[in-house]
Amino acid sequence: MKKKVFIIFKYPHEWNAHVIDKFSNYYDTEHLYISEIKNKNFTEIVNDINSLLKSKNIETVVFDVDYFKFINFFFIERINCQKKIIMIGDDIGLHEFHSITASSCDLVLNSDPLAVLKYREKGYEALFFQFDFSNLNKDSNIKKEIDVLFYGHITPDRKIILDYIEKEGIALKNVGHENNITGLPQQELLDLISKSKIVLNLSKTRTTSVQNYASGSIYSFYYQLKGKIIVAGLKGVACVSEYSPGQDLLFSKNEVPTFFKKEECVEILKKILKDKELLEKYTKNLALKAYEICEDKKNFEPIFQTIEKTNHRKVNLIKFPYWYLRISAKHILLRNIKLTNLLKSILQIKIVFSIIKNTTFLNKLLILAESIINIFWYSIVLTFKQKK
Repeated sequence: MKKKVFIIFKYPHEWNAHVIDKFSNYYDTEHLYISEIKNKNFTEIVNDINSLLKSKNIETVVFDVDYFKFINFFFIERINCQKKIIMIGDDIGLHEFHSITASSCDLVLNSDPLAVLKYREKGYEALFFQFDFSNLNKDSNIKKEIDVLFYGHITPDRKIILDYIEKEGIALKNVGHENNITGLPQQELLDLISKSKIVLNLSKTRTTSVQNYASGSIYSFYYQLKGKIIVAGLKGVACVSEYSPGQDLLFSKNEVPTFFKKEECVEILKKILKDKELLEKYTKNLALKAYEICEDKKNFEPIFQTIEKTNHRKVNLIKFPYWYLRISAKHILLRNIKLTNLLKSILQIKIVFSIIKNTTFLNKLLILAESIINIFWYSIVLTFKQKK
């Protein structure tokens, strides 16, 4: 009989099903979405989850935390289970925040091998975990009608590269989208990938995704590993990619040609497109590596063995920084806040007292003052917002 695992997702996403499938090979897996819990505050959500875990006798819980600060250290700490796993698919923008949250867990699963090393550097048990597609089939008989395909967000930096590629006479199909605009439906995009010879991957992050709570905004971008490299390989398509250290850890230059400058990108694209044997080599090599990375049994076995260990190496923090306490307090109080339940919202401040008890007097004063303002301000603002 399989043991049970419960996955707490922040909200529904296409890749959730792939994560559930991977765990289901080893566990009886159940899940919920925090976004679908309505009219409940922080304490009520914690109590409901704990009651559910107790009724189903579930001992292991996985927490999906990307860009969702509500699932913080103090939330995870209050969940009653024996083993806690933090699952991070997009760590680069919130690494400082997640690395503190992770101290409430027994294991870190991350989709970027560089991030895995960064967590291990801090003393965490961390393993590589590929969230995305593992069951994509290569469409061998589809005609390659597209020379180079780009999809994803179009930032000013990416637009410069894309415009230069087209200016140099390369046939580029650009189905990218601006910020806050939804991209193509998944199946339509997968069909386009199958019809392409090369997928172009641009790895610089958007400026807005780079956050540094300790010292403000410093860098305009990071070089981030993107899942589209693996998707290209699974669909039997070559990929030319802008550099990122994570892909350097996963792929060789014989699998993914890499560039820094737009001139290098064009040179590589022209070289591959005019040499059929070279294109076939990169396509085959990437496909083999992508299937190796995504082979569920081989790659989930070490995760399963680590989860089932009887003792885990935990990281003890010296202290919680002011910014983490401030952000956590705000997200605890703002959950389901409105004028009609103002008293219940005020009572949530006792949780804030519990999380700031070991910080300095000045930090206590600042966080409590901001918390009181937040309760009254957001109860009014969010009440009227919901009525619109």
